[in-house]
Amino acid sequence: MTLLDDSARAVLHEGRQLHVGVLTTTGPHVTPELYAVAAGDIWFATAATTLKRRVLRRDPRVGTIARVGSRTLVVNGTSTQYDVADPLGLVAQARDGLRALRAVGAFTMRNAADLGAFARDLVQGQLPSRLPPRRVLVRLQPQSYALLDGTRLLSAGGSWSAASADDDPATDPMDGDRDCVIGWDHEQLGVLTLPARLDGETATAPAVLARLGGMSDGAQSSACVVTDDYTAAGPAAKRGRLLRGLATVRYEGALVRLELAADRETTWTGAHTQTEERPASIG
Repeated sequence: MTLLDDSARAVLHEGRQLHVGVLTTTGPHVTPELYAVAAGDIWFATAATTLKRRVLRRDPRVGTIARVGSRTLVVNGTSTQYDVADPLGLVAQARDGLRALRAVGAFTMRNAADLGAFARDLVQGQLPSRLPPRRVLVRLQPQSYALLDGTRLLSAGGSWSAASADDDPATDPMDGDRDCVIGWDHEQLGVLTLPARLDGETATAPAVLARLGGMSDGAQSSACVVTDDYTAAGPAAKRGRLLRGLATVRYEGALVRLELAADRETTWTGAHTQTEERPASIG
């Protein structure tokens, strides 16, 4: 992971979950995942039956966010999938397969508490099936990154739409009563993920990152906003909401405000997930 500087790598090692964005045929889709860092790359696991896995087969571009306190690391890159249920197949992939096997060990050690809680939830019948879904390991090779502290850019590297992030060093606190993540349909990156705060019908994000990604004032695009709670280990404790639709961006000094006309809402409570049509705004 030579692209990332020491401060960026520190956020990855300290963070507890990674918000992962993929570009579906109907727009960005961002959800949280457990992850690990191994062999110079970022690794996360997803069920073989998920939308994310199907999308990545068609379009391997991934946008991610890891947060630790006021610091946020945004990483974009390309992905490769590995079937961890087929160790012989992994070995047959030579160096890549062996790298994936080592990543399984790193993932298991780093997320031992969550994996143990998953087993507990399974035994206690809090999951919809007694048989856990087959998991696929995904390797993300970073191609661009940005490290922020609040709305201030600390460092950046790789291929971005804008050669310069921002000529104005001013910073403002993000408004809102809770953290969220924006996923923006991006021609080059697939999904640009932005740390944000949610206040009523508006999500507020750092303008410096939006400029780095080439988002213009007044631009409209398909987008999503996700909020979730990570308060305890195990899938039964998870709560979250993903809104998807058409968004408009407005620049206000060191901030951008994104208004989303949401037409779909996905919610998850424990292992139960449902999606409904929702012709409304963020609320």
